[in-house]
Amino acid sequence: MSEGSPLSSLTRLGAFAVLPAGAVLILVGLVSIESTDGTLIRFANALLTSFTFVSFILLLTLFVYGDARKRPIAPLLGMFMSVLLGVGMTVFFLSQGELLMEDNGSVRAQALSNLIRLATTVLGMGMAVMVVAGTLFASLMNTPPRAIQFEEE
Repeated sequence: MSEGSPLSSLTRLGAFAVLPAGAVLILVGLVSIESTDGTLIRFANALLTSFTFVSFILLLTLFVYGDARKRPIAPLLGMFMSVLLGVGMTVFFLSQGELLMEDNGSVRAQALSNLIRLATTVLGMGMAVMVVAGTLFASLMNTPPRAIQFEEE
């Protein structure tokens, strides 16, 4: 089988990344027509909070990686800029009035609300992973006992 051009591979990769999320968003939009008042606002808040939080985690990860390669400052600068970009975007968009505030009184209250939602989601996903891993382990280990066959002499 011949490989396609790099552009077609990149297009396919982008489609595989965007299409499932797009399909889920369309399905949610079709199913819940009455309750989509603040969906875009909540999605944007979650996206900004997740970007900032994951950038901070990657900052710590890349610091350990750079330290192992005897160049601790190399990846640190790039990820520090990413964290600053995420924090800056979050503060900028939350300070635009009612754009992303979701009826909270201040930027700090909205940021705390976003972090609590993110922590709840991460906790739920972690528990789901543990349940799936436990179920998988139990199903793999639950094999019927082997019967010992005695040959007649």
